Amino acid sequence: MPLIPNVALKTADNTYLFLVFLTSRGRPNEFPHRKRMNNSSLHKRLLTAIFVLMLFVCSAIVWISIQAGTDAVNQLTQRIMSNMIGRIGSDNEQHLNEAMITLETVAPNSALPFDTDFNHLEQRLWAASALFMQTNSYVYFAGTDSRFIGVNRQDAAHITVHLRNSGEPLRHDYVALGPGDRSHMINSGEYDARTRPWYIKAMQNDHAIWTDVYTNYSRPEPTITVAKAVYQPDHSLAGVVATDIPLAKLSENLRSLSISANSVAFIIDEHGDMIATSSTESPFTEINHVTGRISAAAMPNSLIKEAFLRVIKNYPDEINTSNNPSHSYTLDKEKFDVAFAPLGNKFGLKWITVVVVPRADFMHGITHSVVQSFVIAVLFIILALIVGLVFIEHILGDIRQLTSAAQKIGNGEPLPRLRIHRKDEIGHLINTFIEMENKLRFDRLTQIYNREFLIAQIEFLERHARTHQQENINFTLLFLDLDKFKNINDSYGHSAGDQLLIVIASRLKAAVRETDTVARFGGDEFVVLLNGTSNAADIQMTVDKIHALVEQPIALADNIVSVHVSVGWATFPTDAQDYLSLVKIADARMFSTKQHQHNVHLRLV
Repeated sequence: MPLIPNVALKTADNTYLFLVFLTSRGRPNEFPHRKRMNNSSLHKRLLTAIFVLMLFVCSAIVWISIQAGTDAVNQLTQRIMSNMIGRIGSDNEQHLNEAMITLETVAPNSALPFDTDFNHLEQRLWAASALFMQTNSYVYFAGTDSRFIGVNRQDAAHITVHLRNSGEPLRHDYVALGPGDRSHMINSGEYDARTRPWYIKAMQNDHAIWTDVYTNYSRPEPTITVAKAVYQPDHSLAGVVATDIPLAKLSENLRSLSISANSVAFIIDEHGDMIATSSTESPFTEINHVTGRISAAAMPNSLIKEAFLRVIKNYPDEINTSNNPSHSYTLDKEKFDVAFAPLGNKFGLKWITVVVVPRADFMHGITHSVVQSFVIAVLFIILALIVGLVFIEHILGDIRQLTSAAQKIGNGEPLPRLRIHRKDEIGHLINTFIEMENKLRFDRLTQIYNREFLIAQIEFLERHARTHQQENINFTLLFLDLDKFKNINDSYGHSAGDQLLIVIASRLKAAVRETDTVARFGGDEFVVLLNGTSNAADIQMTVDKIHALVEQPIALADNIVSVHVSVGWATFPTDAQDYLSLVKIADARMFSTKQHQHNVHLRLV
């Protein structure tokens, strides 16, 4: 195999020498390197390194998770409870503020005369009651002359209008579809709003005022009302505008908040009586259909009761002086954290928000986090090993392709297309290899195969024929020479000659099959290897096609030239069974053809 030493001497590229070294260790057409690569120390070292690294990283993650969880549990408790207290306060103050907005919608400015015309007033009440239906959907007006009108939106489809005209003893309730609708009365009864706590309290103040918790006429549930006195054009009192917030809405809001599995949040007033709670127990009592208040100390829920007795009752001064103060207490060997803060001070309400959380709820989260981190670490190790295996196998697969390709170059075999697309060092090696392969196989000028590759391919076919005699391998070499090519170089210059050779090479490739090989043998000599062809008729047909294509006029710069090609051939194994003999016979026949054509030309002249 003469090609390998020749190529190695012609290049100083260490990459190619390395690939040639790899191919020289295996026998032709066999790949003992595949098994050797799979069990190589590189393979084992990479896997071991990935496993150790992943094990270290995952162990560090688990350890850090345990330490961080243990060290941060107290801070986490304080932060979560502080955030929850702030959120509860913000949500409930928003509801209180929405009630104020609703009130301002009906009576924007107490100093301005209030329009007491029921037709106009009812329009405003309908609009105001639709603003915040989830909390305060009941808006009403009570006049000093005993008149009363209110719009109560139970939901979007059920709206009740309560109406008492001046001088009438009864208040009538209507299911209405819109302002002024009185078609369906559902109830009637005595009612004088001027006796209600919210009316009396509002008449005693010149600004909006919140009432204490009471039981509303229209709702048996405890309610808190914000009310504001309004005035006639002569500055005399016209009446009171008010809206309600049922306390059940505040409990629903607390239950919608997610704190922890066993925690509870509740709101109490300055006396310790319940306002709302996130627990399932009702914050109020009902005896003989009469609703009553319950003290936090009397609540059946032990978290509420103990938090009030052990913390809230003992630290009353901290409620307004500290920023979300928190304490802890132990009950039945279990530790509980309690945080509290004032609520509604800017509205004149002295409420207190309290959150109670068992410490075990936080520790459970830490334990769960550690277990989760461990599971994730194990899965991460498994995934890393899988990815590592795939990555290593991918790299080794690319190296195997390069090794096989280098071996094929050494054997003179056709090089398969390398399906490797990388931008790393291996990709650079592949690009270098392809460039080297092009330099080794292709003629720099014409970009067809060169003489060295042609020799290597013929020798490969010869070896293959000897080892696979049953296949009856045959091929034909066409030796071509361009007549009077030197005259074109002398007349038009070497650049024109180079251009001519490029065109001739292209035409030769077009004249033969894709399975055939066209090579530049040297100078103006070309060799065509016709694979699987030994029949004289087929050879002659190919030669005629070559003559027809190659001898067509060729445009060179400002000149058009024509060339004639002389062709000789030799067939394997009929004419010879080695490369040198085949080339010698084909060259002789080509020369004979050239001489014959020359003699014919002389006779014609």
